[in-house]
Amino acid sequence: MRILIIFLLWIVLLAGAITYFASLDSRITGEAFGYKFDGPSGLITGGLFFLFLAAIYVTHKVKDIMAWPAKIKARDASAQRARGVAALTRGLEAVAAGDATAASHHAQIACRHLDDMALTRLLTAQAAQMSGNEVAAEQSFSAMLEAPETEFLGLKGLYLQAIGKGDRTKARDFAERAFRLRPNARWAFDSVVELGLERGAWGETRQTIEKARKNSLLDAEKANRAIAALSTADAYAASISGDTALALKEAEAAIKLANGFTPAVMLAAKLHHENGKRGKAAKLIETAFANEAHPALIRFYDKLHADQSSEKHADMLRKLAEKNADTREAVLLRARAHNLTENWTDTISTLEPLMTGAPSAAEYSLMAVAATGIHGAEIGQGWLERAATAPRDPRPGADGEFQLTRDGWARLVREYMEHERLTPPPLEEAGAGVSAEEIRLLTVAPVPEDPEIAGDDGTEAAGVEPTEEAKVVASDEAKIAPALSAGDDDQIKSDDDAARVAAAAREIS
Repeated sequence: MRILIIFLLWIVLLAGAITYFASLDSRITGEAFGYKFDGPSGLITGGLFFLFLAAIYVTHKVKDIMAWPAKIKARDASAQRARGVAALTRGLEAVAAGDATAASHHAQIACRHLDDMALTRLLTAQAAQMSGNEVAAEQSFSAMLEAPETEFLGLKGLYLQAIGKGDRTKARDFAERAFRLRPNARWAFDSVVELGLERGAWGETRQTIEKARKNSLLDAEKANRAIAALSTADAYAASISGDTALALKEAEAAIKLANGFTPAVMLAAKLHHENGKRGKAAKLIETAFANEAHPALIRFYDKLHADQSSEKHADMLRKLAEKNADTREAVLLRARAHNLTENWTDTISTLEPLMTGAPSAAEYSLMAVAATGIHGAEIGQGWLERAATAPRDPRPGADGEFQLTRDGWARLVREYMEHERLTPPPLEEAGAGVSAEEIRLLTVAPVPEDPEIAGDDGTEAAGVEPTEEAKVVASDEAKIAPALSAGDDDQIKSDDDAARVAAAAREIS
């Protein structure tokens, strides 16, 4: 409709022009190039006007004719590019399908028809990788580094190649360069962190974590946990090298980010205690225990108050237990407090819920102290033998120390950053515990020996030769006896005494 209106307007304009020129009745006379002319002004003017229009039309057509070669060339280039793009698409499909032969074939076609090599280098590299031609793949990935639009993809390809070859140094260089180029790239961040942890580069890894947090690649809580764990690893390294000031500074910085991180709390508390600040050390332990009841905190807190009277020592342990009253460690603290005040029966009743579950060596050792206190070392020995074979707490630092290897710290950093725990949960469930009936049987007084067989002092009756089994038992008791007599008398007075006897029991079991 619009075209028709434009055409009609042109007709009206042309008719108006012809009418105008025809209405002119004057004449034009002149001479040019030796010729004289005389004619109606309307005819001459109209002729010149239409001659001008004809010149414009002819010029336009000549221009079109002259542009034909360029148009033909552009059409051929467009068709060639279309064939190249089609080959590129089919090649990527072949890569996704795992067809190395088809991928190589289409990559060659794409390279032949596309001038922009940036579009084909990735396909060429992937096809070469699938075909097992690592040299050609590396050349293609390296060529991709020259173009800004393909540099990142080239770095990822070279990184994967380096990892496949086991060249961690080159892999780290490529990953760090990629992370600088794209700070929001998850694979580059994960790679830089992983390779940094592998070589113990705690400071560099912290910088990477900070950069990831600024680019919203890592949420604030996870970043704080990671930095706290890395600062703690640096603190322990400084402590080992003798720089206690730096160790305390790093540990306290970690506590500010994660006040329940037991390794940092333990180191800071020990350094404060060494500096004569027992109250500050105790406060750190109490605050951390309220967040996470860890056995290392119990051990250190127990030693922290070991020089006090038994009653005051027991009160401090009960005070700590109230900070996290529903945990297993709180029950152990209460049982330890009962042992300190020689409330042996209360110890047994306190531990019984744990014993019927999945007891560890700690529960058995405390039961050994209580049983020894009631009936003597002979009854306590049965519990110590169970402690010797009981499962140990799998958490790092369960023995009170966090002297981890580089790999150990790397695992701890990963686990705490991702899951806010020191170690993964166990793969197997703990075995069955001790029944209430067994507890009663193991905490009763021994049956007196038959006087006809043994003398009044418990030795063999005259003329009776002991059996081989009796000789073995006597030998075992002789081995345990030095551990039992390590204290002031023949009774177990502390967890350390129980641990020594348990170790002796393990040697003979």
